[in-house]
Amino acid sequence: MAWLISGGIVLFALVLLAIVAAKAAGSLRRFGIAAASLQRRLLDGQHRVEPHLAQLQTTVEAMQPRLTDLQDKALVLQARRGAEENS
Repeated sequence: MAWLISGGIVLFALVLLAIVAAKAAGSLRRFGIAAASLQRRLLDGQHRVEPHLAQLQTTVEAMQPRLTDLQDKALVLQARRGAEENS
């Protein structure tokens, strides 16, 4: 009689474990699908942004000499103003 009760408990536990494992597997599958979808969207966004970033980098590189020249002129003007104030 004890074997029958313990066997029933073990069988119930195994059925419960199978149900929980099936639900967990379903959740993991949905998570995998969502992760793959987000990864595709991320890669798509990256491919869309890359040409704009390259164009921006080219623009910055083209502006760099002019900005350096303007910075040098600003330093010269500051030095002149400082020399005029000290006179």
